Amino acid sequence: MPVNISRTRQPPAALARVAGGLLTGALGLALCGCGSGSGTRTAGTPAARSTAVPAYVTEPFTHEQQLVEQGARLVVTDGCAACHLIASAHGVAPSFSSFAGHRVTLAGGRSVLVDERFVREGLLRPRANEIAGYDPAPMLAAVARVHFAEHPQQVAALAAFIEQVGPEPE
Repeated sequence: MPVNISRTRQPPAALARVAGGLLTGALGLALCGCGSGSGTRTAGTPAARSTAVPAYVTEPFTHEQQLVEQGARLVVTDGCAACHLIASAHGVAPSFSSFAGHRVTLAGGRSVLVDERFVREGLLRPRANEIAGYDPAPMLAAVARVHFAEHPQQVAALAAFIEQVGPEPE
């Protein structure tokens, strides 16, 4: 969802702080749940030599964690953060922090749950599920510039990130 940053009202320094904060937060989200195993190791394994190092530091990211991390980078580099994460952009687009796991009303009046399928479809076919109360033009333009149909890995990464940022299922 690229945005022409020169047209935003955020000064470059503020945008850099927001982007840095988003990347830091995304890395923290990606690390959540890492090392949740028992932490016991057998003698001779590399982690057994240094018990002061948590398991999440020495174990590789899972595929899902890698997708979330990639999605976080895309949210910042493609400009999605300008409308979906910055507090001053409230009202321009739904916030990712309260999006996944909630129901939204579409322009046609139908209510749907925002889940991975909804997010993927929205990225690939944004006209199919326009959300009531938001101007669809910025999202349509952003999706058209990125060509998500040609980049399914990016769609998967963004969907994973959006779901990770959203609330816990009730």
